[in-house]
Amino acid sequence: MIRVGYGLSADPYTWHVLRNAYPSVLLDSNSPANTADYIPAASLTGLNGTGLGSGSYNVVKGIQLTPLPDLTSGSVKLPTSSGTTTIPNPFNRGYISSYNLSVEQQAAKNLTATISYVGTYDVRPVINMNANASLPGTGSAGGLLSQKWGANYTAGINVLNPYLHSRYDSLQSRLVYRFAGGSNVTAAYTWGKAMSYADNEDLGGLAYPYPSPAIIQMNYSPANFDRTHNFEMSSVIALPFGKGERWLQSGPGNWILGGWLINPVISAISGFPFTVSASGGSLNANGSAQTADLIKPFKKLGGKPPRNGYTCSDPSCEYFDASSFGAPLITCSTLPCPAGSSPARYGNTKRNEFRGPKFFNMNLSIVRDFKIREFATLQIRGDAMGFTNTPHFNNPGASCNASSNPSSGVEQVCTTGGNFGIVTSVVQPGGFFGPDAGNRVVWLGASVKF
Repeated sequence: MIRVGYGLSADPYTWHVLRNAYPSVLLDSNSPANTADYIPAASLTGLNGTGLGSGSYNVVKGIQLTPLPDLTSGSVKLPTSSGTTTIPNPFNRGYISSYNLSVEQQAAKNLTATISYVGTYDVRPVINMNANASLPGTGSAGGLLSQKWGANYTAGINVLNPYLHSRYDSLQSRLVYRFAGGSNVTAAYTWGKAMSYADNEDLGGLAYPYPSPAIIQMNYSPANFDRTHNFEMSSVIALPFGKGERWLQSGPGNWILGGWLINPVISAISGFPFTVSASGGSLNANGSAQTADLIKPFKKLGGKPPRNGYTCSDPSCEYFDASSFGAPLITCSTLPCPAGSSPARYGNTKRNEFRGPKFFNMNLSIVRDFKIREFATLQIRGDAMGFTNTPHFNNPGASCNASSNPSSGVEQVCTTGGNFGIVTSVVQPGGFFGPDAGNRVVWLGASVKF
């Protein structure tokens, strides 16, 4: 049997971020030129510093309040210290194409095999990006909007832009074997790849937003939710005991073992991708993230996370070798740079280049129905979530704690300080109660069906 499917739908984005746009909401960055002058305890505006003591003194401005906008003209200019989120005009809404091709074959009397290609291509998904992005070494003053309007916009100005594309491609296979008596086993495997420039619309963001083709392409990588390998196995097993079955058709064996159904579900999935980041201060690229340098081959150590209250002090608790990474050497963070210096640059690793811990889980249920009346059935059951008690670890800490503009002029190697390279949490969100720790949870229940 051959099945083919195709679907086309418009991106349903609702523009809900406009409820937070200037001037409906005023977001003031309050970035003083000298942080030593930031004294809101003494003065909010620099005008109310009276009665603080005797003698001569000068109270500098601390928090400077953004003036309320004048709406009478119908056109409101954004103050340089106020941030906002907006949409482009026109808003060129994107669309999503979904397609699949499946071939199913009965390979034997009780065995069915299916193989499928399943894909999705998203044209112009909504991407959250900094509208005042700048090149490394140029800061907010070198941002696109700052240069266009001749003013230094220091606050975050984001635009929800239908932009670029994302895609998912997968090869999916499934085997189903049916036994006499109603039992069956299903095994499914998916090799998939989800690629994107950014995820989750306004909840995410473009890590490298400056609109240079080379810089924009740095964003294209496996999506945050990408899982390359996904193996699932499930079964409904009717025990061959009791009335009408092969063994123990009567007597105590029938009463104790007859009529039970066992339902296991097993999942084995590859880990989520993650980015190894570094401090972006010396990068001085408005709206951009910074990645670490890979200075020697990446090495997974597979260490177990430390227990609560313990500090990791040796490779036995490290997920990867922290010394494989270093902070990019930057000795000049503002262009132009003198000869012989190391100007601001991006790290040599990519977004979501590395993979976190694998995922394994097994759930198990046992169920039996007891006929207590012609019109009533008592069902008892036991369910074990996380039957094998296998931890579901989150990605390790991936923020390099080394300085990118060291005084020694030598690239600084990352260390495990700040839990870099160490797993400290479980997968979020997940499970029935929030975090999916993987610990065994057992439920026992009974119900009467009429």
